[in-house]
Amino acid sequence: MALLEQVVEIRGTTLAADHPIRLLSQHDLAIAYRANGQVKEAVELLEQVVKIKGTTLAADHPDRLATQHTLGTAYDANGQVKEAVKLLEQVVKIRGTTLAADHPDQLASQHALAIAYKSNGKVKEAVELLEQVVGIKRFKYSESHPSRVVSEETLSFFLQQSGSRS
Repeated sequence: MALLEQVVEIRGTTLAADHPIRLLSQHDLAIAYRANGQVKEAVELLEQVVKIKGTTLAADHPDRLATQHTLGTAYDANGQVKEAVKLLEQVVKIRGTTLAADHPDQLASQHALAIAYKSNGKVKEAVELLEQVVGIKRFKYSESHPSRVVSEETLSFFLQQSGSRS
């Protein structure tokens, strides 16, 4: 963590605020913050990066969407559920116009949105979306593929929580 913080600090003094390498370093540091339980710091840093990318990259640019996806999941982890849902819905919508339905990034964003729906008390919507994701992953991935397993386990958990069966 300290090394990433140092990299961000150095790149902050040597690169323009909108330089892609500087933004990537900040994005990576935010991911490390979140993994370390420093969710508030992750959100603050990601909000800065999203703001800058919002002025320099097209709405459908993969880097911009990746950071928005990460911020959406950080919002959810920080209890900012409405913000998470709004941002992840936007990411899923845009990726839906630029990526195939079975693209890993689209599936990841839909999975994250389903989790945010569940956090927001929208269990039915969460289950429906995860059922779509799982259906695609069952067709696309092997039974032991980590992404498929995680989505299937999440769906199973949501169904148990809601008292439904699949």
